[in-house]
Amino acid sequence: MTELFDKDCIYVSDAKNKEDLFYYIYQKLLEKSFVKENFYEMILEREKNYPTGMDMSVVNPNLSNIAIPHTEPSTVNVTKIIPIKLKNSLKFNNMIEPDKEILVDFAFMILNKSGGEQTNILSQIMDFVTKTEDIGKMFESNDVDYIYNFIKEKF
Repeated sequence: MTELFDKDCIYVSDAKNKEDLFYYIYQKLLEKSFVKENFYEMILEREKNYPTGMDMSVVNPNLSNIAIPHTEPSTVNVTKIIPIKLKNSLKFNNMIEPDKEILVDFAFMILNKSGGEQTNILSQIMDFVTKTEDIGKMFESNDVDYIYNFIKEKF
C-alpha cells in the first residue's frame, strides 16, 4: 500500500498548535491540488467534533501518542496518507475520551477522496503503528528520507 505515500508529502513541522499545523499542511497540499479550498475549515471542524488523538500507552508505553486527522471526502482530490513528524508535542483531544487532551508527537493525516476505504486505511495505520517493532525510531526521526524509507519498507 505504499502508493498511499508520496515522498514529497512527508512533513516535519515545528508548529506550536494543531491549528497552525493544519494550516501549514493545508497550504502544502493545496499547492499540489490534493485538497480543496474548504479543507482547512473542515478539518478544524471535524477535529473539534471527532477528535483524532490516540493514546498509544495502552498499546505500548514506549510509543509516542499519534493523531490521525481526516475530514470529508468532498474536501480532497486524492487518497493519500500524509505522515507528519511534530518537533513540538501538540495537544490533541483523545479519540476515545474526547474531553481528555493528550500530547502527540506524530500524525498520519488521511486524505480519502472515496470515503469507502476509510476504515481500511485507518486499520492499516493502526497495524503499522502497533505491529512494527522499531516504529519508535521513525517517530523520533526528523529526517524525511528516513521516514519515507521506513514506511516504504515496513508499511
